[in-house]
Order: sequence, then structure tokens, then C-alpha cells
Amino acid sequence: VYLANIKEEPARAASGEDPANGRKAEAAKEDEELEQSSAAGTEVERRRSPKAKAKQESIVRTVITFDRGGLWSYLKPPKVDSLGKKIECPTDKCWLHLHGITNFRNYAPFYSTSNAIGIIMGTGNTGPYLRFEEDQTNTYMSRDGGLTWVEVHKGAYIYEYGDHGGLVVMADDIRKTKQVVFSWNEGQSWYDFELSKMPLEVDNIVTEPNATSTRFLLYGTRSDVGVLYHLNFEALGQSQCSGLYAVDSVSSDYETWTPSDGRGGADRCILGRQVTYTRRKQTSECFNGEKFERPAVRKNCKCTEEDFECEMGFVRKVGADSTSTCRFADDGSVPIPPKCTSSDIFYSDAYRKVVGDTCEGGWQPTPMAVPCPAGSKLSRGALSVLGTVVIFGAVLAAVTFMSRSDKFKGVFANYGFESFENVKYATIGAKVPETAADSIGANYDHGDFDQDDRDEFGGDTQMMSYSSASPSRDRDSPERRSSESASAPVPRLARPPGSSGGGRGAIEGQDLELL
Repeated sequence: VYLANIKEEPARAASGEDPANGRKAEAAKEDEELEQSSAAGTEVERRRSPKAKAKQESIVRTVITFDRGGLWSYLKPPKVDSLGKKIECPTDKCWLHLHGITNFRNYAPFYSTSNAIGIIMGTGNTGPYLRFEEDQTNTYMSRDGGLTWVEVHKGAYIYEYGDHGGLVVMADDIRKTKQVVFSWNEGQSWYDFELSKMPLEVDNIVTEPNATSTRFLLYGTRSDVGVLYHLNFEALGQSQCSGLYAVDSVSSDYETWTPSDGRGGADRCILGRQVTYTRRKQTSECFNGEKFERPAVRKNCKCTEEDFECEMGFVRKVGADSTSTCRFADDGSVPIPPKCTSSDIFYSDAYRKVVGDTCEGGWQPTPMAVPCPAGSKLSRGALSVLGTVVIFGAVLAAVTFMSRSDKFKGVFANYGFESFENVKYATIGAKVPETAADSIGANYDHGDFDQDDRDEFGGDTQMMSYSSASPSRDRDSPERRSSESASAPVPRLARPPGSSGGGRGAIEGQDLELL
């Protein structure tokens, strides 16, 4: 189990953005701000400017991992405080945050030891982020390896373990005090006693390195004078714990405990193995003794996704589920194959087994498809498409230029009209014929039609004339046929023998001309 404090920008924390995203954008923004600041004048002018932007402070949050960094999550806050009152906290941003070793001069950092199995203590607060005010800082404790927490005392205290975690000793770490607080049931109940009538400022409480003894040293200062106290809890007269070989029985002072990361696994496996420890029951008020040896049973588990962490170049969001996919970070840490093209993909290992994980068989990760960077060389298909577009554009540009050029304009304007050069076109309003016969080029004498027939056409009927490539014909010209008229003489209809003529429409002494 590992605890850590992370810094997040206020805007990003408020929006819930993944800290792993936007690294390139953030770097570009810093470069832009640096360029703008360099152009804003001297340092004195920038400080005196009313628009000078103050440095944006980061907020701190505490995260925990149960698989050596494979998956990080926020600490679960307690539901009630040490006085039994319900803790008021935003439901969507309510976590427990503890001070770390980097702030040890102000508050005691989160602390655990291998002989005090499952016990972790720390000072901090509940809420969306870590607070540094004294009135907002309290003391917290977990006895299941950081999975759940309880508030054990109001205010910031300094603490130490003894008797394999069965004894916890604390003192006020901020204000002057006369008292020492202790618990021999792992925080279920607390007792206090006075050291002296004169208060002192406590610097620390220590014991021997293995935390198996019931003797402690408390040291501090009183009016600039160093003070040292020896605390011996053997004087309480507690009995020796019994029932180590009848663990979990009613008569035994011991129980078995298997650490869990809270993900709901039936095997309660951590780092690919299930470990069952023997520890003193919380309700048993007895001492383990310095020679106590804690039994532990270990067995390996089948591999699951929880046993793997993201490989370099892949990330998971803080607080994400263990089954969430590791996403490509695109931070340059993944080597790009030399044959990678812009429209292609390559496969890379996105997962690796957590260091120290001993799982066997089960789930095994497969390589993940990663798109090639946009700046990679073009593929053959992309080159062919690009070449086709370039050629088409060049041809289109050439045709457009030639069509607009005076030199080639006639070629494009008259192209395709050669087959229509002999076609005659009607010219409206040019040489309007006086009669219909003139419009069709008929060769006749005016006696061919009588007056009544002429009247049927409305008198001297006028029709349009047709022009051709030949010169215009005059009405008085003997040639009244168009270029399509037959050149041979038209035969005339002979009068029947013996006919005397007469009658309407007959023409005496002449044969009828065939039209």
C-alpha cells in the first residue's frame, strides 16, 4: 500500500479533467505566456501593472494504491467525526486528504510500520482538497490498510505505535499540552493522563524501531528548555494475549485478517496473492508482548486486469476502475516504427505486470492498436490520391487558362460546329418575301394561280426567306430555286387531246407546269 499527495491546477480539478491529458497544450500555453511577458516591458513595469496576474496556486489531494502504483484512487472519508457528528461534505467531491512527509515541519505525516499490520495514521481533513489551516486539521486512523478511515481526535496530533500496533500513543502537535492520549484497542477508545502541571510543546514520540515495545520517549520544549519524558505502559498491568492457535474462536484474543483493495474480489487478492494475517482482536484489551510472532498464510491467485499497470506512454485517470483501458498518452515515450505512415496503425504493449505481483495464468493483455502520428510519412494509397488530385488540378488550371486566353479562345468557342457549316438559319426581319411562292423559290407565271386562289392565302402572302452561304437572290432574278432545287427542267402537264379547254382555272394554249 502506498500513499501520495498530488498537485492539480484549480481549473483542471474543478472540471474533472484528467491530469495526464493536455501536456502539450499546457507547454504551449506556458511558452505563449513567457513570450507575452517578455514583450510587456521590464520586470518593474509588470509588477506595477494593475493587470499583472498572480501565480495560480495548486491544490493538493491524497491518493492511495494497493498494487504499487498500478491504480490510484482517492481516500474514502469517514461518515462521522470523533464526536459522533455527521461530517458535512460535498458528495461528489468528498475525500480524505492527509499531510505528507513534505510538510512534516507543520503536521505529522501519514505513518505506518510493518509490525503494526493494517494500521495507518495521519493528519488532514475531509473535503475536495487538502487544507493547511490548524482549525481544519484533525487526526485520522485506518486499521484495514487504508481502505476505510475514522477520525480519532480533533486537532493535529503526533503519534507512535507500540506492542505490534496494539498500543497507540499520541500528543498534541500544535498547541502546548500537559496530556498524553493512548489507546490499547486500536483506536476504539482513548484514554489520557497528565505529564506535569506545566505545559510543553511536544516535538515527537518515539519507541524502538520494531514497534514491539510498550515503552516510549516523548520530548519537546518548555520555555526554550528541552524536556524528555519516559513512558512505560507496562505499569497498566494488562495481561498477555492468548489463543494464538485457536484463532477466530470465541475464547481467542486473535483473529485472521486478509487485506483487500475494496474492488469486490471474492479472493481478496493483492499483488497476485492472498495473504491472511493473524492479529489481535480490536475488543481484546491485552498486550501481544515483544516476542510475539505474527503467523501469515500466502497463496497465489489467477491473474486479472488488476495485476497489470499501464506501460510507459499509456495512462489511466486517477480514480478510474481497474478494468478501465490504458489510453495512449502521445507524450513521445513510445517508440514509433520507421515504417509507420500517417494513415496506418502499429501495435504496442499497453500493460505490464506490477512489480512484485506473483499471479499465475488467468487474464493476459494483448498489444493495443495505436494510430501513427499525424506527422508520419504518407502511405502509398495517400500518395496516389494526392498525385491524382494534383494532376487533375493542374489539368483544370491549364484548361481554364487556355479558355480565357485570346490565342486559344477561338478554338474552344467554335469547337464542335464544323458539322453544321452548311446548315441554313432563318434570319428574322431580313429580305422578307412578298409572296409565299417567293419564300419557297417556286418558278411560275403569275397566271398559274387565279385571283380566287390568291385570295385564299390572304392576298400577297409574305413569308420568311432563308439565307445560305450563296449570295442573296434578287426577286427579279430568273433563278428562283434554292440550292437544293433540281437543275433539270420540270416537265409540264400536257392537255388531253380533244379537250376544248374552258372552265375555271384553265390556261389556254399552255400546258400546266408541274411543281
